[in-house]
Amino acid sequence: MDGQKVIVIGAGISGLATVYYVKKKRPQARVVLLESSGRIGGKIKTVRRDGFLIECGPEGYMARKPTLTKLIKDLGLGDQLVRSNTGTYYIYVNHRLRRMPEGSVMGIPTKLLPMVTTGLISPIGKLRAGLDLLIPRVYQDRDISLAEFFGRRLGPELVTNMIEPLLSGIYNGNLSDMSLEATLPQFAAIEKKHRSLILGMKHIQPPKQAGAPKKAEGRFLSLSCGLDVLTEKLASFADDVMLNTPVSHVEPGKAVLSDGTAIEADAVILATSPKQLGPLLDFPEAWGLTNDKRTTTATVAMGFKKASVESLDGTGYVVSRKEGLNITACSWMDRKWPYTAPEDCALVRTYVGTAENAAIVEESDEAIEEKALTDLRKVGKIGTPLFSVITRQIDNMPQYTVNHNQRVQAFEQALENRKGVYACGAMLHGVGLPDCVDNAMHVAEQVGMDLKVKEKAVIE
Repeated sequence: MDGQKVIVIGAGISGLATVYYVKKKRPQARVVLLESSGRIGGKIKTVRRDGFLIECGPEGYMARKPTLTKLIKDLGLGDQLVRSNTGTYYIYVNHRLRRMPEGSVMGIPTKLLPMVTTGLISPIGKLRAGLDLLIPRVYQDRDISLAEFFGRRLGPELVTNMIEPLLSGIYNGNLSDMSLEATLPQFAAIEKKHRSLILGMKHIQPPKQAGAPKKAEGRFLSLSCGLDVLTEKLASFADDVMLNTPVSHVEPGKAVLSDGTAIEADAVILATSPKQLGPLLDFPEAWGLTNDKRTTTATVAMGFKKASVESLDGTGYVVSRKEGLNITACSWMDRKWPYTAPEDCALVRTYVGTAENAAIVEESDEAIEEKALTDLRKVGKIGTPLFSVITRQIDNMPQYTVNHNQRVQAFEQALENRKGVYACGAMLHGVGLPDCVDNAMHVAEQVGMDLKVKEKAVIE
């Protein structure tokens, strides 16, 4: 049967990976990619300027998650894979940069001496964190917020000064809203097995190797050619790519465009942002995900002459929210990824916008750059930038609030009643690039099986 058609809505990493995996499973199917904006890539956007390579969205991904690495190698881009440099990471708290204590994992201590000697936590805060060794389990198979879980285990000071800045740098959310089960289920599992997070984290750390100490490897991977090369490569597997083509709504067997045109298909896959899910499907469980909290953020990438930036041994820092700065984190990109800047230059990327301070992202480029520079100069010495590139993500970062998994389960059960309609993306099972690719692969496998069954039924 040669006439099967698949529509994929959304040209971010989830939609593009879905296109690739559907074509891999059903090479004879015609795959049409619909994108409401004028470009592919979604949050992935790479800018090349004056010898700099600037990732405006994700800069890389966690190396321990294998699906994306395999995809990159399958696409013939394996020789472009690079691992991030390692270096000291800092937290800006109490008006100064302080090193992360050695052995800390997501702010949770696994070594005694570095925790005792760190200036990040007061003596009372350290004693309170130590009660983790004694108190009973907090998680009782009922979803709770990260703030409640870590606060009850380790105390409010360690959460405010260490855990919250680190997690906000990743998820940009409010720990009081964020779901333990959906965001960091591994910590619930560690507590369930070991009771104490400190003992549990220490137990799962890899044993020391005998002989000479092994040089630490960076935890992230990226592409030296730019992540947009990955998205362009994936888009080439679509039979048709239709940009500037917003979809009004989706029904089993068709997608209706905003101009009223209906495109029929054997399968329609939604790989959209969460705010589009409810309007496209218009059933309560879809609106439940659309109406969940999202955050607005911006990145400010600035190029400098290397001599004008204070040299520190490290790759960046996060900022405690109690400091009242506009920036939430800063990455020294040329130290983390040396290929991103000319040898005599530095590339600094800062992040602005939080759940409580989204309004700053709506300001002009000039105002955002000035506020970012003001904050950077409170932290360290920095000169005048050669240029800046500002990228906004408006109301577009999904937040996995408490009971997120239950809402996703209800949505997926409701979606099963719309035969031939599927969904994947960051609003469901993980916001990282590998999570999105993994989700896309599983959805494409289901689509492939369903199309095969449909083909067989027609033949018979």
